[in-house]
Amino acid sequence: MSLWSGVKSVLGLEGVGESALKIVDKLAGTDFTAEQKAAHVLKFMEATKGQSPTRRVLAILFMSEQIMLVTVWVASTALYRIKDHAGAGLLATDVNLFLQSNVNISLGIIIGFYFLLGVRK
Repeated sequence: MSLWSGVKSVLGLEGVGESALKIVDKLAGTDFTAEQKAAHVLKFMEATKGQSPTRRVLAILFMSEQIMLVTVWVASTALYRIKDHAGAGLLATDVNLFLQSNVNISLGIIIGFYFLLGVRK
């Protein structure tokens, strides 16, 4: 018996996760029968069949870059404001300027056009 299953049994949390998921499904209107789930999956696959793996990889790469840059900017800004570290302030300024640069704006337009092209069909 693992530690987590022991904690769940002691605290009586065995069915809490499943119950919470059922409540969320009912609130979201996604408490489907097996046939409805299968139909939904087929409908989703039909709607997204035009999306290539390349498109997904590009989306993951560009979003990872943006998440990394924003995280570095937030951390360096916090370090600058809390500890008054001049190097962190300089890094925050540089990252901010890069995020606002024309390269990112044009890249966003290109990527937006590329991904929205499949939606318009």
